[in-house]
Amino acid sequence: MRAILTDRRGLALTEFAFVFPVLLLLFLGGYQLSDAIACKRKVGITNRTIADLGSRAKSITAARVDTILAAATQVMLPYRESQAHVRLTEVSTSATGVTTVVWSRGRNALPRPVGAVVAMPATLSTPNTYLLLNEITYDYDPRVSFGLVGRRTLTDFLFMSPRNSDSVPCGDC
Repeated sequence: MRAILTDRRGLALTEFAFVFPVLLLLFLGGYQLSDAIACKRKVGITNRTIADLGSRAKSITAARVDTILAAATQVMLPYRESQAHVRLTEVSTSATGVTTVVWSRGRNALPRPVGAVVAMPATLSTPNTYLLLNEITYDYDPRVSFGLVGRRTLTDFLFMSPRNSDSVPCGDC
């Protein structure tokens, strides 16, 4: 009996058996968390890309906006493009400070109605100006779920001034 109680062989294996499930959970949970953070970063980069491409034009067509939206969602790779709902909108702030939609186009999302009032941050609400508003919503669904990060809706929006003109008119939007 004394030999059994003092035998230390296999102690490391027993300790490893207790610690391994915790280590595995930490590893897989860390992978899932880093994947969610990377997806959120891709959402932000895609949003800035769309706003940047839209703000460069002096005028634009509906087909060009659709091309920008389609091309920019490729930035989301390796995440599913079909889960990205993006919308590019030009808004105008009147002399009275009311901001309304001038035109809007969406990919996997409905465009905003022309003339609809848009909530604008007070710091950006300058009378008689135009801004491009880009919005993106991404339905993040982890490829493998370990319970740490589940399904989430990642969103981002950005207001950007037109670069080469006062506004970016779209005749057929």
